[in-house]
Amino acid sequence: MKKNIIALCMVVSSVSSMATIRTVSNNPAQPAQFSTFAAAQSASVDGDTIYVQGSPFQYTTFTITKRLVIVGSGYAPNNSFGQPTNVANILLSRVGGNNASGTTIMGFISGSISPESSSLACDNITLLRNRFSNSTIALTLNNNSTGTYCKGWVIANNIFQGRVDGGASISSSSPTNILFANNIFVGQSINGFNSATVVIDHNIFLGASGAGAFASVFRSLYNVVVSNNIFSRSVGLVLDPSASVVYCTFNNNLSNLNTIANSTFYNPANDFANFVASVGGANTGSGNIIGQNPLFTTNANPDAYNTLDNYRLQASSPGKNAGNDGTDIGIYGGAFPFPSGGAIGSGFDTGAMPAIPQVTNLTVQTPTLAPGAQLKVTIQATVNN
Repeated sequence: MKKNIIALCMVVSSVSSMATIRTVSNNPAQPAQFSTFAAAQSASVDGDTIYVQGSPFQYTTFTITKRLVIVGSGYAPNNSFGQPTNVANILLSRVGGNNASGTTIMGFISGSISPESSSLACDNITLLRNRFSNSTIALTLNNNSTGTYCKGWVIANNIFQGRVDGGASISSSSPTNILFANNIFVGQSINGFNSATVVIDHNIFLGASGAGAFASVFRSLYNVVVSNNIFSRSVGLVLDPSASVVYCTFNNNLSNLNTIANSTFYNPANDFANFVASVGGANTGSGNIIGQNPLFTTNANPDAYNTLDNYRLQASSPGKNAGNDGTDIGIYGGAFPFPSGGAIGSGFDTGAMPAIPQVTNLTVQTPTLAPGAQLKVTIQATVNN
């Protein structure tokens, strides 16, 4: 009997019996019910749950065709099993009889997530505690081939190391009712959203996308609400230097650098609430903090993510209790405080585990049994709230 599967069964027993739960492992040394996600999905119906076991082997791309809860072991699991659930890419399908709308995805490291080719964009997707590592596009919220835009996404407690792309322009439709909450964005940008129902709240942005004068965090953003975020970088701008961030509302954000925009287009260039002469649309807002160090507890490099860093604010930080909701600016305030995956400084602090009860260590005390004898095990677990 494989101890990972025992551990998984212990977790499964704590989940509601209303939906069927299936397990997947691509590791022959630690088998599960299914060896591929596709096979487990084929056996499932809308509302079922699929647990994908951590493995030393990367899973091939998942194409999600049903409304499922899909749970990995985490992108940096802090347990005795020690294997992340790594999937090449994640595709969402809404074509023919397929519809991944309503799916929840948590506990994965993946290159990207995007609509399947020729599929309509999917709605009401929840992304929790994942890490997207693609350096080009981490998340695409529209499908250019069908001209459809998604709505109703909740994106919280993830780490993005690639561009987040909504695909909209100032004159086009846009993804709507999208919440980016308490995520860490590393060296890339958010662009292509045009709706006041898109909210970017309590995130940390480390570094900027691009090089030199063209490095920026936000591009092609229109009418978006941006609040309680920290922008930390050694060079670059927050707003696109070509004046494509207009009509947005910026409240209670903190930038460590004085200049956040290109003075040719944005006036003033050191304030989020500014007038954009070339376009004619003003960004508005209040309570923003410009040119002050956020005073993270530990931050080795303002442009880079480090698992050993501690992004909680020091007591003397200008962002302490400075959010428009009275909580800290950044990932530890707001409605979705970033969960800890382990002790501060251990390398697991920002490695958030899936939000399910999970076994962290299991020891089989009776490795060999006579027929009818009692199996004795010692289990350690965490609820991972």
